[in-house]
Amino acid sequence: MNTTDPKGTEERPSPVERPQNWGMLIDLGFRLGLSVVIGVGAGVLLDNWLGTRPIFILLGVAVGIGAAMYSIWDVARTEMRRR
Repeated sequence: MNTTDPKGTEERPSPVERPQNWGMLIDLGFRLGLSVVIGVGAGVLLDNWLGTRPIFILLGVAVGIGAAMYSIWDVARTEMRRR
């Protein structure tokens, strides 16, 4: 309980803001997952086509993680500009 507020009422985030935040989190989760899955999938396809084994899979993982990090940076930058 807050000592400066004798009634114990505190400001809480409005219920309207919560779905927007959850939507952004779900969107980020899908972006991150899909970036890595697409990178790995492309690596597997290239490795099977060229007869190499781990090289393009590892490159696909690196590219997927890089794309995921860029996606996080882009969403964070957009959100910071809104506020």
